Amino acid sequence: MGKKKKNIIIKQGLPDWVMTYGDMMSLLLTFFVLIVSFSSMQETKFKQAASSLKDAFGVLSASESVIAFNDPLVPTEPSNEVEADILYEVREVEKMILDEGLDKQVAVEVREDGVLFRLNAPFLFKSGGAELAEEPKGVLEEMSHFFTKFPYKISVEGHTDDIPIGSAKFPSNWELSAARSVTVARYFQSVGMPPSRIGATGYGEFHPIADNATAEGREKNRRVEIFLHLERKDLIQEQELPFSESPIELKSVEPKAAEAKAKTEEKVPVRPIINPVTGKLGVLPINK
Repeated sequence: MGKKKKNIIIKQGLPDWVMTYGDMMSLLLTFFVLIVSFSSMQETKFKQAASSLKDAFGVLSASESVIAFNDPLVPTEPSNEVEADILYEVREVEKMILDEGLDKQVAVEVREDGVLFRLNAPFLFKSGGAELAEEPKGVLEEMSHFFTKFPYKISVEGHTDDIPIGSAKFPSNWELSAARSVTVARYFQSVGMPPSRIGATGYGEFHPIADNATAEGREKNRRVEIFLHLERKDLIQEQELPFSESPIELKSVEPKAAEAKAKTEEKVPVRPIINPVTGKLGVLPINK
């Protein structure tokens, strides 16, 4: 017997699974494009991608997505950049104090409502006096540069211990503390700070921060505190110039106003029309 011949069938084109695989890859590509549009947090691109899918596949019959997306948390800038700048500048002043070796004479404290500089009175003045020494002027000048960068009010407060002074010039510690605070305020004014921003107050021995029963406590109480307010109500408002001092001359404005008035008073040309209801002849302004 002869051998049976086998029929060999050769199919043309790609196998069936290739088409299914290609469709799956296309859907995955579309899905990843959609994910990328989500990551960019642009609502416009998301809507465009959703519309494209709806038109191409017809699977999004509803206008709303079946997937619930939470609103992305977009980082925002600090609400108050001024306070951030102040904190940066405070660090610069602290660095200067450390470099000069004055950290035992000057203390810096950042509070919620402002920045406090506490200076030891013996560093600023001689005992029982209110005349400013030469050594602290460099620190006060550096502080004035810091204060001029921010238009807030400044309070200068003088404090003493509870030991009576009883001098001819200063009958009590109250007068001494007030004179010292005014001296510091006057120095700030001499280096260019507007006096309208500065307030000087003397508290004498009535606002201690330590126990006056010890020498260490009395030394801490002899101080001058300079406080920069950061509250909005203490922000200095710039005064507007009065109208009479405006640099704009009225003569240069009047011709333009007269010309505009003349244009509005021009007669508008008209063309005849017939009223479709009454049949009578009327007029209608011609739009330019």
